[in-house]
Amino acid sequence: MADRERQLEIGSKALTGLLGEFRAGNLGERRVEKIRLQRHLGELSRRWDERFPRLSEEPLAYSSSKGISRPGRRDEYLKGIIVRLLEGSQDGLIVNPACVWGRHSRDLARRLAGFTVIGTDINPRYERFYNRLPRSRTPSNYEFEKDDIFNPKVQGAPAAVVSFGACASLSDAAMDYAIESHCPLLVCRACCHAMIGGNIDIVKQPDFLNRLARLQFFIFAKRLAKLKAKGHYFSPKYSAEHYPRSETAKTLTNPDELIEAARNAISSDICKSIIDLDRYLHLAEAGYDMWYRAEMFVAQLATKAQRHEGIRGND
Repeated sequence: MADRERQLEIGSKALTGLLGEFRAGNLGERRVEKIRLQRHLGELSRRWDERFPRLSEEPLAYSSSKGISRPGRRDEYLKGIIVRLLEGSQDGLIVNPACVWGRHSRDLARRLAGFTVIGTDINPRYERFYNRLPRSRTPSNYEFEKDDIFNPKVQGAPAAVVSFGACASLSDAAMDYAIESHCPLLVCRACCHAMIGGNIDIVKQPDFLNRLARLQFFIFAKRLAKLKAKGHYFSPKYSAEHYPRSETAKTLTNPDELIEAARNAISSDICKSIIDLDRYLHLAEAGYDMWYRAEMFVAQLATKAQRHEGIRGND
């Protein structure tokens, strides 16, 4: 209990500090943001490094869109952590919501032969296409199920829920799926922070990422009504008024400010981290032992953490 209270304290302190930077307008300039992020996220980063192999140093190590040119590097890093944590266990179920192509699900199935790995997505088109590729190598312990993570129907008690770059509120839904299924292990990388809560606006800053995102958001806005009608990528349960998600963050900020942070998230790692710290606190309040660094989350229920307490990432 004391350790969980400490985790909540660390997360609350970090969120308070980054909200102060946001309110002061210290956003968008790479050097300034890096200093501020190291200051406020330092303790969380050290906790991660003590548990898992160090994330290689990057020019801006909190964002996959700027600091690391290919988010896939973080996905590979997280898959290594998943394998390390689950090696030796047998007959479990791993669920990868919003799997899109199913590539990561298949890779985990190959590396964890004792588990059944289920990739799910509301639209099976991409997974079916990938399955037809000559080199997709679908292992026998991998399955795909058409499912809506906002209203999941996959049965069973998963040993792990994993997610690699689920867009916007899909990451939040994957986290809630883990909480509601009492899953002992959640590992995920968040993405597309700007679009949480159904947001389709961004701050018009004159940089390349914002220009590119404005085109993306224009296309998305045109399709949003149809997507909502079909239940694709949006749910009223994750509309703007349901943010912040954690009770702790609700004492520090409000929906309007968090969505305003999201609108700045294309160019600001401070804003991305504000959104992620709310998620960190939400999971910690749900009873998970938490590790967070650079858009990545590892969450273990206490019983699972105790079972693996001998495992250390630097072994």
